[in-house]
Amino acid sequence: MSDSAHGHGASLSIGGSTAGNIISISGPNGTREAIKVSTMDSANKYDEFIPGMLDAGDVTVELNYDGTAAGTANMLNSAKTNSAATIIVKMTDGTTTSQCSASGFITSLGHAIPYDGKITQSLGLKLSGAMTFTDEA
Repeated sequence: MSDSAHGHGASLSIGGSTAGNIISISGPNGTREAIKVSTMDSANKYDEFIPGMLDAGDVTVELNYDGTAAGTANMLNSAKTNSAATIIVKMTDGTTTSQCSASGFITSLGHAIPYDGKITQSLGLKLSGAMTFTDEA
């Protein structure tokens, strides 16, 4: 049997407030810079690299719009003006929980308003600095 999990129950917390009505969470998609250190005498004319700075990456979230007074839309609009907040992404399969947390900020907040469907929000987050991963078995 494969070791895998489904996304039901995943959550997102921004600055201590939990975002509701999440459809999907993508990321974080961290990267590491590759620094080219080739010289005239690099072996066999191959470029040489060393690892550079780490970038915790971005998180993209799709949500159902909730414009009620205590809804997620109000929380996200308030958090958008906050220069940096702790961002916590929790992933669960119903029996185990893993989470990653990092400092970050909202880079984009948009809406999709189709004439024949539900209103959704898209949220872009930029993570800054190191991330902390916690796996719970």
